[in-house]
Amino acid sequence: MSNTQLLNPLTDAETIWQNYQRKPLPSILKLLSLSTTYTFRDVEQAVAEGKTAIWGGTSWELPLILACDTIPISIMELWRDDSHKTEAIAEGYFQIPNEQCSMIKTIIGSLHGRKDTEKIKRILAFNAVCEPISIVLELARQEGYDVHLIEAVSTFKDRDKTPEVVKFVTNELQKVALWLTGKPVDEARLSYEIHRKNEISAKLQRVLALRTKTPLDVPGHAVLLLMLGSFSYYGDAEKFSNLLDEIIVDLEEAIKIPDPRPYIPLVLAGFFLGDYTLYRAVESAHGAIVGWEFGTRDYREDVPPLESIAHFLLDSQLAGQYGEMVGAAVQLRKFDIARIVEETGARGILSGNVTGCPYGSIVPQLERLYFKKLGIPYISLETSVHQDPPTEEQLTRIKAFVEMLTQS
Repeated sequence: MSNTQLLNPLTDAETIWQNYQRKPLPSILKLLSLSTTYTFRDVEQAVAEGKTAIWGGTSWELPLILACDTIPISIMELWRDDSHKTEAIAEGYFQIPNEQCSMIKTIIGSLHGRKDTEKIKRILAFNAVCEPISIVLELARQEGYDVHLIEAVSTFKDRDKTPEVVKFVTNELQKVALWLTGKPVDEARLSYEIHRKNEISAKLQRVLALRTKTPLDVPGHAVLLLMLGSFSYYGDAEKFSNLLDEIIVDLEEAIKIPDPRPYIPLVLAGFFLGDYTLYRAVESAHGAIVGWEFGTRDYREDVPPLESIAHFLLDSQLAGQYGEMVGAAVQLRKFDIARIVEETGARGILSGNVTGCPYGSIVPQLERLYFKKLGIPYISLETSVHQDPPTEEQLTRIKAFVEMLTQS
């Protein structure tokens, strides 16, 4: 399932920088402000004025969706409001077990709750990520939603990426364009969207590279907003791109003045869902996330645009991204995480997983054994999609993990 943005995340700059001794970067304050200006209400208004919008389409397929003059909306929006209520709907109406992950329950609970008034009735999904979500999408189809699946394809070894597989994915992408617009994709427009995405991605990578030298000047939550913004552009690609330029300038100046604040460098595998203050909890414990398991690949611009997106997906799968959530993908992902640890000099790994996720319960075990052999401390932290404050258990585990690393 495409899943990468929050249209209007809870953002409180004063809270984020509470107890920070260094003045926040002006550009980061602008980022926090920008992230609150693009709301789901704006999308609803655009739809009322005749624009097309879909649930999904905010991941690797983003350039195609934008080229089809369609607004993609993250599935995360379905669990941002009244998540406990929609989870209860899923457990009561659909009889989804209590122990199942909160993500899929809030998705179907929200879709059911809004089906009679919902103006956005189309859902796009990649059929190679999560079996429970695939089941939820079938329920959504029965609820009257138009669900389009990009059929599954897996390439976890170089020999799997054959010309036939590339052609298959290219055809699947053309089907998306036909589903959205009723005609083949405008290749010139798609090439433009791919080029723009590459430009923004390059700037984001520059920001992340500079941040490793002064990580506390861009708190973890702000990094998350940057990553989410790279998929939504917060509704204005030019403004977001210009803001990245400002952040780069601010960071280039910031690293000239050594930051006296001590921290333990960490790598985050996955993401913390739910309340953003979990990121601040890491920093309050004197840790700093200096590396993120986040794709850095560009879209090729030397091949036809639909084929470019196909290559992007397949090459990402070879790195353990955008495929099944366990098995071959995890076996590949751990190598990428180890590389990030080495490049950043991180002292340990935090892994974010969703409570009740059948895949998330297995992933940490596979990774923990691997990183134990490498001598890299590893801790898995389960979270839900609910925007509840961190639990005492979560805070204690984070603090204990960082303290352990200070003594090693």
